[in-house]
Amino acid sequence: MTLLDSQPFLQAGFAPHEQLFLLSRPISSATPEVRRPISTGRPWHRREVLAIDQRAFEPFWQFDRLTLTEARRATPVSRFRISRENGRVAGYAVTGRAGPRGYLQRLAVDPDVAGSGHGTDLVHDSIHWLQRRGATSILVNTQEKNTRALALYERLGFVRHDQGLTVLRWEDR
Repeated sequence: MTLLDSQPFLQAGFAPHEQLFLLSRPISSATPEVRRPISTGRPWHRREVLAIDQRAFEPFWQFDRLTLTEARRATPVSRFRISRENGRVAGYAVTGRAGPRGYLQRLAVDPDVAGSGHGTDLVHDSIHWLQRRGATSILVNTQEKNTRALALYERLGFVRHDQGLTVLRWEDR
């Protein structure tokens, strides 16, 4: 939601919480390289995935079982993938598709292995999956202060939109 779109919510008692960058990139015919095996996330991976999420995000943004499920159901078609390091889950991605547009709905990497390529491989895996399903573009958003994620997305060809998104929170009066 843009700040202009949020005016009725602001008048009803919501307040801006944070601004997000909105980024996108076209999905070309070139298949991005995935350097390590990425596998399907299964129900038994949820505990490890949510532990990573708790470590990777501040409390407002952390997923629990319900929000992980909601992220997977946010689009008509979705995919839940994990990467591993030394036999443990090191990162995960939830990718969705609605028509020709793809969405990187969640990307989290264990802070202990951040910078080692797991995020890149998970994004490439998402792009490859969307490409095979006929998507023509992919969108992602990230907090303005999440410089590591922003650098990753821009390095992988995502471009910032002029207008970002405003996240609102309820102001209890």
